[in-house]
Order: sequence, then structure tokens, then C-alpha cells
Amino acid sequence: MSNAETFGRQAATYAKSRPSYPSELFDWIKEHAPAQKLALDVGTGSGQATRALADRFDHVIATDISAPQIAAAPVHPRITYKIASAHDSELNAGSVDAVTVATALHWFDHSKFWKEVARVAQPGGIFCGWTYHRANVDPELEEYLLRPVLDVVEPYWAEGNRLSWRGYDPIELGLPFEPIKMPEFACELSWTAEQFADHLESWSAHLRARDDGQADVLTAIRENALGRLSSDARRVQMPLNTLAARIPIG
Repeated sequence: MSNAETFGRQAATYAKSRPSYPSELFDWIKEHAPAQKLALDVGTGSGQATRALADRFDHVIATDISAPQIAAAPVHPRITYKIASAHDSELNAGSVDAVTVATALHWFDHSKFWKEVARVAQPGGIFCGWTYHRANVDPELEEYLLRPVLDVVEPYWAEGNRLSWRGYDPIELGLPFEPIKMPEFACELSWTAEQFADHLESWSAHLRARDDGQADVLTAIRENALGRLSSDARRVQMPLNTLAARIPIG
């Protein structure tokens, strides 16, 4: 199954259960961009990052290979959505102040993508990519939901998923620009056990496991967890793995 098919099937689940990112992250991107005229959000999915960028840039072009994902993204007067690959945005050369990738960089053909970043970004422009790391949850949520699901889906992580969990190492990703040190960021969420269960179901490995005959097992884990855990909101922290770089001038 291609990535477009996988994420197309997950579009509604993504839109419902993938959290937005901390506002401080987008403030940092705005502060470090040479201007705030145009941002390119690549692999936008259902737009978890795009709306926040539109609050800080005059216009945002948001691209994704999945039409269903884009169809689930929020409409905004300063956002233009395009179905396009990560390495072929069709934007004018040197036209972009900031290129961002939220929880998608690990799926790209990196050698082609970096060439596209170098082409579309203006000299001195900024690249910033990030992805969720393993969630920090309370012991009950860990015992009854997170750990049992992780045990079942472990064989179903694709190499892109595993790269995401390892973190965005500039050498492993072949980053051709000088990295910029970033502050640490994390998604701080107040979620019920049901909301967290929905989030786990948005994982591509969860979908692959279901397709491979593990649906009943995963459903039983969910039902057992929700039967044991209260419906109260719980603190869920998702640290972000980040990577940023400045596009060279000249």
C-alpha cells in the first residue's frame, strides 16, 4: 500500500485525533524567517500546522500527495492547498521565506526534497521540520493502553516510522544546510483515555496491524482500557523531535 493510500484511508482519523503543535514553535519559525510573506508547508496532511502558519505569514501554500487528507484540512483565506509531491511544489524559485514539514519528513525522498527546498527558498530562508516523539502519559494510561498497543504494532512500523522515533538526525537525513539549534518543544494536551485511544488509531502501523488480522486484538485492548480508566481528562505530553536549518545566501 502506498503512502498516499495509507494516509488517505486515515484522513478522517487524522483530522479528528492528531493534535496541533505548540504556538511557541510557530512563533520561533516566524522570528527566524527573513520575512513573513510566504510559507510552504509540505506534507500538510489535514492541516495541523498550516492554520498556525497562516496566523503568522501573509500566505501559506500547503502540499500533500493525499487528496483525502487535503479535503479534511481547514479552509482559510490565506491558505492554498495543492496535491503535490514533496520534491515538486511547482513554486517559483526563491519565492518562499519558510519551508515547514510537520510529522512527514521521514516519508520523503530526502535527496530530492532538499534540492526542492534549496530551489524554492529565498537566500537566508529557513527550513523547519518536526515530528512527535513517544508520548509521556500517566502509569494507568501506559499500562492499559499505550504499552499493549505498542507491543502489538511493533512489527508494523515502516522504516519511515522508525526514523521518526529515532529523531531527525541531520546526517541520517542528508541535510545539506547548516543546522540551527532549536529550543525544546512539546505538545501539552489534556485528553481523555478515549481521545488518546483515537490518536493511537491514527498511527499508520496501527492500520497495517489491523489489515494484517490484528483488528480484534487492538479492539479488545481499547475496550479493556476504556472500561478500566475513568473518563477524566489526563495530561498527555508529546515531545517533538525537531530539525531546522538556514538556506545559504549566495
